[in-house]
Amino acid sequence: MNDIPIGARQTEVHVWAVWLNASAEVNRAYRRMLSPDEIVRADRFVFEHLTRSYELSQGALRLLLAHSLKCAPQDIQFRFGARGKPMLQDGSQICFNMAHSSGLALYAYTVSCEIGIDVEELRDISDIEQVASHYFSKAEAAELLSISRELPRRDAFFRCWTRKEAYIKAIGEGLYLPLDQFQVTLLPDAPAKFVHIGNDCSAASEWTLQHLDPAPNYVGALAYQGAPRILVLHEPLHPAQLLNRI
Repeated sequence: MNDIPIGARQTEVHVWAVWLNASAEVNRAYRRMLSPDEIVRADRFVFEHLTRSYELSQGALRLLLAHSLKCAPQDIQFRFGARGKPMLQDGSQICFNMAHSSGLALYAYTVSCEIGIDVEELRDISDIEQVASHYFSKAEAAELLSISRELPRRDAFFRCWTRKEAYIKAIGEGLYLPLDQFQVTLLPDAPAKFVHIGNDCSAASEWTLQHLDPAPNYVGALAYQGAPRILVLHEPLHPAQLLNRI
């Protein structure tokens, strides 16, 4: 079994981006990759476009993993952490995470290192200061409010949000960990990094945070413990292209 994800080495993180729109024929091909439980979940969505988006996003995850594991996408089996973080059931060295926003899904793969990824479509938020004061640390909220222009402030908000989400996904805590218990950089000229984790700067230095620009009008982030790895960011693919490429 090939246990290295999509050409990644021990020193690499690969990020794949997939658009979540496809023809009915391609959508059916992705649906056939899903497990019975995933099909049940897909059919629970009230709106058809959400069903199709879920089928494509889960199918793409299975397709990418199956390429590495040299098996059929339907044969992939997952287990879940206490907070619901998915991982491979077979004890593989492959670590992965996924996220989606609007019409784009991101998938991060590496070896022997738990990883978190997040992505957001850049969009207007009417109560941006209120949201920041509720979820961000005091220092982060103050930095955000120091940005006077509307669009740079909006972009900084999403940089902060995706970096924090990537971290809590990496540790498998979901939104159970308060977002104001750790601080990340968010200003335009500041490199992505943790400032402190639980007021511990030394703990922050043990983590890597990487900024992502996966597609126009989207921003994302990667978080993982350990030294920085080489980031391989693949160009966004449509589901039909992924089927033909993998």
